[in-house]
Amino acid sequence: MPKVPGDLYIKYDAADLGTAEIPAGAAFWASPSIWLSDVDGNTLTRATTGKDTVINVQVDSVDADSRTGVKVQVWVSDFTQGGVGPQTGLASGGGAAGRITTIQGIVSKASPGVAHVTWQPTAADLINSPNPDEGHICVGANAFVENTPPPDGARVTGGVLNVIEDRHHGWKNITVVRSANKVGTFITFRMGDPGTENGEFEVTAEDIGAFGPLEAETLLAQGFVDLVDGAEVRPIPAACLREPRERTRLAQGGTLVLTGMPETTPLRPAERRAKFTLVTAEGRDQTLCMKAVPGAEVPVIFALEGNGEPGEVHVIDVVQRTTDGLVLGGARVIAVNVPEWHCC
Repeated sequence: MPKVPGDLYIKYDAADLGTAEIPAGAAFWASPSIWLSDVDGNTLTRATTGKDTVINVQVDSVDADSRTGVKVQVWVSDFTQGGVGPQTGLASGGGAAGRITTIQGIVSKASPGVAHVTWQPTAADLINSPNPDEGHICVGANAFVENTPPPDGARVTGGVLNVIEDRHHGWKNITVVRSANKVGTFITFRMGDPGTENGEFEVTAEDIGAFGPLEAETLLAQGFVDLVDGAEVRPIPAACLREPRERTRLAQGGTLVLTGMPETTPLRPAERRAKFTLVTAEGRDQTLCMKAVPGAEVPVIFALEGNGEPGEVHVIDVVQRTTDGLVLGGARVIAVNVPEWHCC
């Protein structure tokens, strides 16, 4: 299918300029322009049941001319049902209707806009994981202007978002945990068959060997990571945030370090590839063949072995593909080596 024309776009990675289609095989489910925060603007790496969570969506433009009245639709979706959007919208996020808001101010090439939508996860969102206290779901977003000429994009009322061909759409994997629960060592997923017939799929895990700006932001939002030797950043009220606070801090320079260490321990790409295993009921390996029935979900466990020096970071993509190589979806795992006595 051809690329859907328009000026507005939601980035699929930090270097995205909105001028080209998303490359085949790219991790389109890890948009840096979609992030979670609490109501005070503090970035969250996971949502918690029963607590208000703000879904932030940054919208960029390839046009220098300013646009006003830019709207953003947001859905919280069960991606195993075929994607993100109205068809897979969960009740806590407004179901098929999702949530919709208008960006305050202008959106242009020089001035991205940010939409803020409040969402409160429920126990019904603890899905796609064998762990009953943890859920893996996705946020889908659509940006558009419908009344101010010329229109750009369109309101979505059914089906799922076409993230690959339509740059107005964005996708971000998120984790939900039960209130007061600590997530265990293993990361668990449930993968499905989006087709209409029984299918076979390849599930792979790959250590990509480095971590970039989005991973650095995620790490800085953790309680066991800090930024040293960076410039002071003036606090900004939550409603005025145009990007995650961590992105603003990192732009001023500095070094990410582990907190609570007897000497400065910087975070850095691991020297050796991670050791990990994917596990299903049919076997265990770094690459698995998974059989699925439409409408059913297959548990897949990602188990990572601890290896390496404190501060070393592994970034691993877990990806589901068809047998002919078409990427259906995936998740990005970030792991940091810490001493056994270190409390995260």
